[in-house]
Amino acid sequence: MLMNTSSDFLVPSIDEKLCAYQKNRISQMIRDYLEINQQMDHFHFEYCPKCGQHHPVLVKAGKTKAGKQMLKCNSCKKRFVCDHGQLTYYSHQPQSKWNDLIIETQNGNSLLHTAAKIDVHESTAFRMRHKYLHFIEDMECLICTTS
Repeated sequence: MLMNTSSDFLVPSIDEKLCAYQKNRISQMIRDYLEINQQMDHFHFEYCPKCGQHHPVLVKAGKTKAGKQMLKCNSCKKRFVCDHGQLTYYSHQPQSKWNDLIIETQNGNSLLHTAAKIDVHESTAFRMRHKYLHFIEDMECLICTTS
């Protein structure tokens, strides 16, 4: 597991405005997202995302152009990507670019700098950042409703 402090992820001007609890919570969420990205090859599905069968029998079914593992459910015969329902779902970018984008976003770097660093077009970096921030917001709402 990554052992980073909140100052590794936050811009100094934002870091000084947050309390310790908020800094720790943000850092923990970022570490969790990065860990999820690293564990995608070993992801276990409780239910098939296509047909909903409990404990589906899944077999490997090739890889996408971005290098993501495709799986096929033996009951419905439909294929899907192993990151179904995750931040990187429906993305043509590899997980390493998502990891870099998360770190660049939390460091407060501009879209132009982020796009150059992860080697994508500025509009792609914008959409990736927008999806990441929306994903964080959804996770916050989910956590608040379950608490």
